[in-house]
Amino acid sequence: MRKLDLVDKKIILELDTNARASFSEIGKRLGIGKNNVQYRVKRLLEDGVIQKFVVQFSLGTLGLMLAKMYLQLSGFSKETEKELYGYLLNDKRISWIAKTEGRWDLMIGTYVESLKQFDSIKKDFFKRYEKYITSYDVVFLVEGYTSQRTYLLNRKSTPKKIEKFIGAQKIELDDKDKKIIRLIANNARFNYLDIAKTININIKTVQRRIKELEKKGVIQGYVTFLSPKIIGYNFFKLCISLQNYESKFNYFLTYCMELSNVIHIIESLGPWEVELEIETESLEDFYELTHKIRNDFSDIIKKTESVIISNEMKLDYFPEWF
Repeated sequence: MRKLDLVDKKIILELDTNARASFSEIGKRLGIGKNNVQYRVKRLLEDGVIQKFVVQFSLGTLGLMLAKMYLQLSGFSKETEKELYGYLLNDKRISWIAKTEGRWDLMIGTYVESLKQFDSIKKDFFKRYEKYITSYDVVFLVEGYTSQRTYLLNRKSTPKKIEKFIGAQKIELDDKDKKIIRLIANNARFNYLDIAKTININIKTVQRRIKELEKKGVIQGYVTFLSPKIIGYNFFKLCISLQNYESKFNYFLTYCMELSNVIHIIESLGPWEVELEIETESLEDFYELTHKIRNDFSDIIKKTESVIISNEMKLDYFPEWF
């Protein structure tokens, strides 16, 4: 486990707020030198605390939606398991793969333009591995709320950006915009000059196009992809089915946003209405938080399902095929 001191935690929070902030900007806000910030960020990357810096997109503006399958598996050998995960890792249509413990064993996510495209991905997977699938659920993401990891500093959480997964007006992009998006999606601390050289356009054109993508809401923010396990935290997903909730829904969302250990709130279309992604130091802390949520909203929470995400094997914030 990697121990974080107070300065490390503050730097992570700054980068979680804006992953493109310069070392000088972060240093000024924290009252430390630029070189100190640069050294610490380098160490956080080398130690695997920070996995990468990513761009948050409004998928709806790109004509995309995020579909996920949560699966219970059984009856396969180690060799078959290795083959199954190899298949998923090599399929460029799959953007998220997570091994889990609890209600489900495997979670996968894919960015698609249509239900037909998702159905094709699902059929291809089931053709190979259906006999090992005991049960599964399909979920579409409607809207998401992201919070910084204020739990590192024992602060109340504040919502950050809202990602439109479904329902946003599609923005028409040309090939150069798409090339820029592909280059920056998993590298939020990109260099304008490198992009300009790669796609052979003027650096000012790159800057203007990215500014336009921000203005139109295609780019919604720049954040940090952190590995909670390395700093001694567990990563949980809590799926919440609601009943008679319309009048209290906004209050429920606001309540969840203020919980510092809740890092993502997702409105879902599927067997449940809300997913919470939660990071806590122990299983007991997670259960305590879950019980608090259930007790405070016992009138609208019908049931909950949860898993601990033991290994995120793949996480791309943008589809490779786009």
